[in-house]
Amino acid sequence: MSIEVAKAIGFETEEVRTLCTDRDAILYSLGIGYSQDPMNAEELSYTYELHEDFRVFPTFTTCLHRTDIFKALTSCPGIPNFNPMMLLHGEQRIQVLRPLKAGVEYVTKGKIANISDKGKGALVQFDLLSSEIDAQGKKTLAFVNTLSLFIRGLGGFGHKGNPVENIPATPKRPPCKEVKQITTPNQAIIYRLSGDINPLHIDPNMAALGGFDKPILHGLCTYGICAKAAIQTFTQGNGDALKNMAARFTSHVFPGETLLISLWKEGTKVQFSAKTQERGLEVIVGFVEFNEKAKL
Repeated sequence: MSIEVAKAIGFETEEVRTLCTDRDAILYSLGIGYSQDPMNAEELSYTYELHEDFRVFPTFTTCLHRTDIFKALTSCPGIPNFNPMMLLHGEQRIQVLRPLKAGVEYVTKGKIANISDKGKGALVQFDLLSSEIDAQGKKTLAFVNTLSLFIRGLGGFGHKGNPVENIPATPKRPPCKEVKQITTPNQAIIYRLSGDINPLHIDPNMAALGGFDKPILHGLCTYGICAKAAIQTFTQGNGDALKNMAARFTSHVFPGETLLISLWKEGTKVQFSAKTQERGLEVIVGFVEFNEKAKL
């Protein structure tokens, strides 16, 4: 079986409407490690709905779209059916045009923007465009998710495509800051309640089928933890300052491991990488870009 590029590129999903509730926002913040210190004002601003500065953490955009990615891919004409275990999430990018707000309804539409033949598989760029809906029903683009998805076993169709630009390597110089973040043994169990219920992250049998000794942490949870490290370090916890973020997932994290996050600041951009303290293994590399008004 082979991908029929002409049929697949441009395929759009049906619209999905989602209300961003206080509970959803708080649950996501708990999932990426907030609530370590209930006396900390910044932590409370993401975990207590009556806080005077209550906010929605920006990387909640990766969950709020509520689009079933596997279903979207398998319903796309031109992409043959495949085993979900053959699907890998290689990279994730977000562009935040308007700060997320609790109590606001969003509508998301997905689109396959590009497909590239990588020999042993297909690299699919899947864009999710989410708009804020006001009281009059007007839609304003609020955030964009761009997923780079690798489907093993579907290569050989010959189309090179136009993949998104590569995420740059981290600088050779020492980092400006290093942050240690201890994940908890139940972190994947909490994080999955924000929408990613893949059994790989909770069921030992499914984890074994995937080649892991035990369930692994969601890559997008690690993504959120790294955003949190950059935001706490350089914007005094102001997540509304985040403009863009991109990362490549290079390996897995087991819940309970300690992440050592290195941060390099250059202007409004902060490059980062994280490795596990226990295994010394790099698990993610990327960058965060803050808006020009941010006080870095």
